[in-house]
Amino acid sequence: MNYRELGKTGVVVSEVGLGCNRLGEPDHPEEHWTGLVEQAVDLGVTLFDSAESYKSGRSEEILGQVLGNRGDMCVATKMGGPKRDMSAARVVEAAEASLQRLRRDRIDIYQIHSPNREEMERFDWADGLARLKEQGKIRFRAVAVNSAADALWLIEQGLVEALQVTYNLFNTEAEEGLFDVAQRQGIGLLCRLPLAQGILTGKFRPGEVVPEGHRAHRAHHRMAERIQMADDLHGVGAAYEGGLTRMALHFSLTPRAISAIIPGARTSQQLAENVAASSVLGLPDAIRQEIDRVRAGWKV
Repeated sequence: MNYRELGKTGVVVSEVGLGCNRLGEPDHPEEHWTGLVEQAVDLGVTLFDSAESYKSGRSEEILGQVLGNRGDMCVATKMGGPKRDMSAARVVEAAEASLQRLRRDRIDIYQIHSPNREEMERFDWADGLARLKEQGKIRFRAVAVNSAADALWLIEQGLVEALQVTYNLFNTEAEEGLFDVAQRQGIGLLCRLPLAQGILTGKFRPGEVVPEGHRAHRAHHRMAERIQMADDLHGVGAAYEGGLTRMALHFSLTPRAISAIIPGARTSQQLAENVAASSVLGLPDAIRQEIDRVRAGWKV
C-alpha cells in the first residue's frame, strides 16, 4: 500500500481508502461487514469514509465496533439527509450522534454531504463546523461537493481544509483548475466514484439488463450511455494489467492533488482488488493518451 499527505494537514493516508456506503447492507450478516473492515486494516487501509445516512447510521456503527478510537486510522463521515437542514445547530447535533456511533472522541474529516450552492449560501453550516473544530470534536472541515465549481468557491471562501470530489473516466471537470488551486492552497482531495457506480468495472455490456438494485442504476438516465462508454474503453482496459477496473482506479489516482480514492466494496475480493490498485506511479502517459483518443469521441 502506498500513502499520501492529505493536502497540507500533516496527515498521511492510504492512497486507496474504503468507501463505507455498503457497510451494513441486510443481505449479509454483521460479521461479514466487521470482517471486511478488519481485512481493510490488515491490507494497510487507513482511511474510511462513511456518512450518517449510510444504512441509517449502521455503517458508522460497524466502523465504531472495529476501529473505535484508534488514532492510527483516519475516519471521515458526513452529515446531511432528506430534510436538508444544514444549520449550525443541525451540524453539531449530527456530529455528536456520529461520534457516538463511531465510538470516537473526534472525527478526522467531517463533511457536509452534497449541498447545492443555494444551500451553502443560505445555511450557517460553516459556523457549526467551526464550533466543532474549536471544541476538538472534528479535526478538518470538509464538504462533499457536487461540482468542481462549488469546490473552488469553498476554497476561495476559506471554509474547508478538505473536499470530496468526483473524478473518474467519465467526469474530469476537476482537471480544469481545481487540482492546481487545491495543491496551491494545501486542500486535501478525496476522490469518490472512481468506478462510477461499478460501471467502470466493465461488467455490463451494451444492451444487457442491469439487475434491479445494482448501484449502476444511480446513473439514472445516463446509465445506458455510460455502459456504452465503458465498452468503448474495453480494448484499452483489456490490455492493461488488472483490466479496466485497475485502469479506472489508476486514472483517478494519477493527479497528485488527490490524496486518496475511496471506492466502495461489498466482498473481500472487491476490497483486495481495490487495494491492489495502490500505485505511486499512477497511469502511464501512453495509456492516458489512448484513453483521451477514446474520450474524444464521446459527447460529454
